[in-house]
Amino acid sequence: MDECKPRLIRAGLPQTGDSRKSAVFLVLLMFISIAQPVSADTSISRDDFDVLDALMETLSMRTENGEAEIAVSSAESALSAVDAAARPVGENDPLTVANKFLDNVSMRDSSPYEPDHPRPYEFLMDSSTQPEGFPDNLFETLFSTAALGDGNLLAIGINTYAVYVNFTSRNNGPSYEAWERGTFTGELFVGTELVLFANYIDIDGDGSDDLSVALTIEGIIDQGDGWGVETNGGLIPVIEKLWINPTFQWEVKALDLTDPIWDSLENLQVSLMKGLAFDITLDDSESYGIVIDTRFTQAPYEFTLGIGIERIEFDVTAQNLLGLLLSTFVNTLNSSDLALTSISAPYSVQISNKNEPGTTDQTDCEDPGYYDPVADNLADSDDHKCGFGIGVGFIRFAGDGGGSSAPVLEMSYLDAGFHPEIGETTIPSEVDITIRNDNLGENTFDTVEIFSDTGADVYLHYFEDRSNVSEGESSYGNTTDARVWIHGLPAGSMPTEEIGSIFTMLGEAPGSSNLPGEIPSRLSWIIGIKNFTGDNTGNIDDPTLPVNPVDAPNTLIVIAGTEKIDRLEYKSTFKRGGYTNDASSLQIEIEQVPEVIVIEGSFLVSPTGIDRVNFDNPNLNSIAQILDNALLSIIEVVLDIGEIVNTLPDSIISTAGSSGGVLELHCFSQVKSNIGGTPRQSQEIERITFAFSSNDHPWIPDTDHILISQDNSIDLIDGKEGAVEPLVPVALSMRVAGISDVTHSYDPDANIRQIVVKGDNGGPLLMGHIKHDGADLSSAITQSALFSNRPSYLKIIQTSEDLTYEASSTIQSITYGGKSPSQQNTIKLNGLPTNFGLVLGDTLGYSANQALDSIQIQLSNATNPVTMDGDHFRFWVDQDNSEACMSLQISDVLSLKRFSPQIPNATGPEGNSQIEMIRTQSSPFRILLEDISNYDDDFIGMNGRVALDPLPSNITLAFPSGVDSSGLELPSFDEGEGVEALSFFLGDLVDFGSTVNDVIYDFTKDLVGSEGDEEDFAIGLNLLTGESFNLSVDVKKGNNFDDGPDWAHGISMNVFEATVVEFNLSRMPTYTQSTKSIVDAALVDYKIDKNERQSINNAFI
Repeated sequence: MDECKPRLIRAGLPQTGDSRKSAVFLVLLMFISIAQPVSADTSISRDDFDVLDALMETLSMRTENGEAEIAVSSAESALSAVDAAARPVGENDPLTVANKFLDNVSMRDSSPYEPDHPRPYEFLMDSSTQPEGFPDNLFETLFSTAALGDGNLLAIGINTYAVYVNFTSRNNGPSYEAWERGTFTGELFVGTELVLFANYIDIDGDGSDDLSVALTIEGIIDQGDGWGVETNGGLIPVIEKLWINPTFQWEVKALDLTDPIWDSLENLQVSLMKGLAFDITLDDSESYGIVIDTRFTQAPYEFTLGIGIERIEFDVTAQNLLGLLLSTFVNTLNSSDLALTSISAPYSVQISNKNEPGTTDQTDCEDPGYYDPVADNLADSDDHKCGFGIGVGFIRFAGDGGGSSAPVLEMSYLDAGFHPEIGETTIPSEVDITIRNDNLGENTFDTVEIFSDTGADVYLHYFEDRSNVSEGESSYGNTTDARVWIHGLPAGSMPTEEIGSIFTMLGEAPGSSNLPGEIPSRLSWIIGIKNFTGDNTGNIDDPTLPVNPVDAPNTLIVIAGTEKIDRLEYKSTFKRGGYTNDASSLQIEIEQVPEVIVIEGSFLVSPTGIDRVNFDNPNLNSIAQILDNALLSIIEVVLDIGEIVNTLPDSIISTAGSSGGVLELHCFSQVKSNIGGTPRQSQEIERITFAFSSNDHPWIPDTDHILISQDNSIDLIDGKEGAVEPLVPVALSMRVAGISDVTHSYDPDANIRQIVVKGDNGGPLLMGHIKHDGADLSSAITQSALFSNRPSYLKIIQTSEDLTYEASSTIQSITYGGKSPSQQNTIKLNGLPTNFGLVLGDTLGYSANQALDSIQIQLSNATNPVTMDGDHFRFWVDQDNSEACMSLQISDVLSLKRFSPQIPNATGPEGNSQIEMIRTQSSPFRILLEDISNYDDDFIGMNGRVALDPLPSNITLAFPSGVDSSGLELPSFDEGEGVEALSFFLGDLVDFGSTVNDVIYDFTKDLVGSEGDEEDFAIGLNLLTGESFNLSVDVKKGNNFDDGPDWAHGISMNVFEATVVEFNLSRMPTYTQSTKSIVDAALVDYKIDKNERQSINNAFI
């Protein structure tokens, strides 16, 4: 009805059609809308083909046989059960349960780390941080040539360094800071003794030296092992190349361990700061400062930090070897005689923390009155009561700063602390760290190899700031601050065959021509990164390895150790251009890291392209060149590895995006297939926690979950050069337990995505999505799905038209909940089968190898949502308050499909959609429709009860539809990048529930219309069950009268009929407002009695 037009209703006019027909098809149409509450064409056409006339004649005959009394009893009983099943949504219903899934969400602080540099770097960058007694100008002390000599006969070249000592006592006792300027050649005379390569320091100022520190070069004395020459091979050999195999050693030694000062030691820091020899003039030129840092909680007996180089080569033009060596030591050599050409890996860092003979004081912190091996275990590395630390790094300065600290162009360092494992008091006495790459070869791999004689907790702090220098094609670099705890670093060594298998899998088998150095003879733990796309050498074909190097992926990452690591914690922040507002934060925690983790895939890791090493400087003596370039080369390799690790998360996540790719993670007990009769076995990560974002984001740290969050407030951020997209547009948080294997692949050409997850039979897993504005979650749009349990094997294959699911066991339930300020949606699947498929396209459906226990759907924006017990459909609406609620439950579903019409919107069977549902058994089904809205139009609004006992197990429904589902597709991510595209899809999905309610409401409130136009209509109902069922219906549309029809076996109905008359007001100039009021008053009940007839006649005269 059109409420905007005047109407005249006149009794007695002939009506079109039989009024009983409307009642019959009303019931049938109602049943269709209940069975499939989906979007459909709301314009209904009808053509009964005389079927309804025959049906009404049959029903009349049955009524005459006295069946009405029986019908009343059975109908009232069935419909009373419908009323009894109705109830409000309770605490255990999916709508209530799902909306509590994200109650424990908190915001993770993703702010970039505040700088926490070791003190030597602060001294070099800011003179105001220097302690009392430091030289007035430390920068000038390290770099000025005027300071050379100073009575030291061997102070030649730029070989001066400063030594800083910081001593703190226990229980707030005396603390001391001291510094000394040392030389590469040491103090030649101390008293009457001849002492080479040592410098002595008095810590407490009592006039007695307490420490000796030395920086020496070892291992270059023996020809053939420590050094050698290559000649031209002529009759008179001429030296063309000189090589050395040196070890630079930093030694710290307590001179008298019986001195009372050591009894009160809490922490001792001894740091070397040296000006790197790159330009002796320093006039407006760049320069470097290098730092070697050591820390102790035990008095050092003979602590040494050695840095070994596999090979340093020089081009030689001198004709006489003796003259060459003399020129080197008297500083008359220049680059025309000797030029440093290469420094090659591997590089070794050797830590010796040996005890004084007969004691364990250096490696055992047992002291019950001071150190608690449990309570004190989790202290910060710098504040730890037991351990030792080492660090190495550099600062690159711009010029000389006008006689003060110069502007910093870049800086970087790696700091490490070694501490006892929880419950223990011992620390390693020997640690070897080998850093290996093939930058001088194919430049395809990097490794960090560690041997430790004792298990330990290790802390690593990696920092690099290149924001003031260009990098690649960018005008500026970035800032990285990463901090790592390895709780339970493996100790001892792997078997020789296991070590060989690891290097073989990396494409660097023992004896490989591309392998720098030799395969290690002892190895506790290794990280290996291999880029096979640049590997041009033939690799060994070994299909027994987890990855066969002759059939290798683009990238392979291997982490292997002698035993599991108790816990690995990695946290880093990355600032683009060094700009705090433009940053990302990465956090990873892994508990019970398996012995071997293999990560492989199509993603790529590329070299940084940064060259920090200047191999030739004509102003320097060769000793200074060797030291400075060697140390800087090692730092460069460490920084390159850090750069690779920092870019891995983004590289890996990109495999889910539009470019596609493959990513695999596997965990094993060992690399070699069999060692001494022990076969390789799959291992599980006890738990992994992962968080990656550009700002503070939601996470659930104490619950296994996968949570995606999209912050609308950071669509663009203020970057160093203006507005840019954030580094991480969509945040990701994850905590998952018991995973051994994960495979993800996406082929963008075929649009096929495959996910495989293996592990143990895990507990509940919550998956969610939050769309929010900043830190305010009160108005967030949330979605979540709780998996009651996780099968040990799960495989999903997805295309744009179908999804296939395969699992090793059933999932007890999956409960999905979506919530926005104006809508709540829930779907609960109980007893999910081990195999099922979803199909989209012309056929839209679900099918499985076994029945789904039940499906529960609840959609609501109501203040007090409602539902029912048992299998049901309930729709409640209050249009006055814009509230609606839909609840559906159906059980034992084996297959549910919808077939699109052959010709959408066509009249007749070819315009019908079909719904086919197959269940393993039939069961009662109840329908309740409630519309409590107050309408101006008395002909609209539907209320009713329907009972089917039972709903047949196999049923096919045909109904008119203009909807063709061939355009529906699962999200293919081809317009976004992986997680980001998924986030945008989920962000809009929550509104789907309100759309469904709107469709149902529009369909039911005015079913078959309220106007008398003749329309065509085609409907089909096909029950393919062979079983009988009872159908009881009591439905009322509109609000015209309260008298119900008499019950019967069949259909009976009361219909209020009225004719609508429309006035053409343009031809009724005398039809005024007063006249209209009289007519409207008479027509308010759609009836005209004799008194009203006279009033209307008078109004129109």
